[in-house]
Amino acid sequence: MEPEVKPKKEEWNWARHRPNNCLNVPVTSQRDFFKWWCIFQCPFVPLTNREIDVVSAFLNERFELSKIVQDQEILDSQLMSDRVREKVMEACHITKAHFYVVMSALRKKHVVSEYGIHPKLIPNIRKDDNGHFQLLVLFKETKPNDL
Repeated sequence: MEPEVKPKKEEWNWARHRPNNCLNVPVTSQRDFFKWWCIFQCPFVPLTNREIDVVSAFLNERFELSKIVQDQEILDSQLMSDRVREKVMEACHITKAHFYVVMSALRKKHVVSEYGIHPKLIPNIRKDDNGHFQLLVLFKETKPNDL
């Protein structure tokens, strides 16, 4: 009796599959990049315009801090410090009361917590990419039995 051999599922092969389309998003500043990043996240995490401004300001500050601080836990604790919060309020031109209303809404949406920004919302920026950031969106057909 021979053992039953199950056919392998076709795995994604980067060499055979190349992107079908390319979209170039020109950004004028680092803060502009983070704003576009938040806009691209909106189908998954619906954010208002003011929430996008605040999250993008936090991401910008986090990126600047990451140039100095390597430990992720320390980085996230510094990100939620009073000093950084004041910088975010100043960058967004909002009052302290309005800032806390926006932060409350972001906590309810699980975007921020006392530990920092949700990791899925932090772009993986590598130093050797020379100012380019590539985002690959893979639409894969799933069958009901694959779920």
